[in-house]
Amino acid sequence: MREACVGFYWTLPITWADFRRLPKDVEGAARASRTIRYQRERVRLWAKEQPCRLVGEIAFVDVRNDRATEAVQKDLEDCRRLCARLEADLVYVNFEERNFWRTNPYLKNVATGLDFKLIGLSPDPIPVDGRRFDPIAHFKASRVEERERMRDLQEEAFEGLERALSTIPEGSGRWQAIAERLNREGVLSLKGSAWTSENVRKVVGRHRQAFG
Repeated sequence: MREACVGFYWTLPITWADFRRLPKDVEGAARASRTIRYQRERVRLWAKEQPCRLVGEIAFVDVRNDRATEAVQKDLEDCRRLCARLEADLVYVNFEERNFWRTNPYLKNVATGLDFKLIGLSPDPIPVDGRRFDPIAHFKASRVEERERMRDLQEEAFEGLERALSTIPEGSGRWQAIAERLNREGVLSLKGSAWTSENVRKVVGRHRQAFG
């Protein structure tokens, strides 16, 4: 292991909570995301224990809410340049060691392809903000909360669609008019995003019986 390291902290977006981006600075990213905050503290504690100089930190939020994607490539390329310049290894928390649905094969594969060393830390519980934080328990609780919120979103979306369909007549531009009305009313789509004419058409087509 080298005497210097760069911390890499990643998370997934939460569409129903409108969490899709992170501030560019790590401190801001840590304030915005408990998962990022945990990883930052876990890596900093590890670096102190080694000891190893923590010479850089990068936070990344993926583009899919349900899985890791190849979008990590660009940020890892930035990490590679940073690690090469500072003669550092990249350190991250290996969540999949204990949580197989929080995997990120792209992180390992891209790092291997870029030919730099990746050090994975166990996702051990540690104090964060003065309280014990267990990332695995946090992910499990988040999934339960997500299922409940998505169920609520679906009910709200269907109710909004029914109202719009009952008042906006058929004809050219109907799907666009419905999308604009739902967005004005603050009704989110089934995935927690804004409506478009296309997703209105698809939802109505898939659930035509529900709308009469």
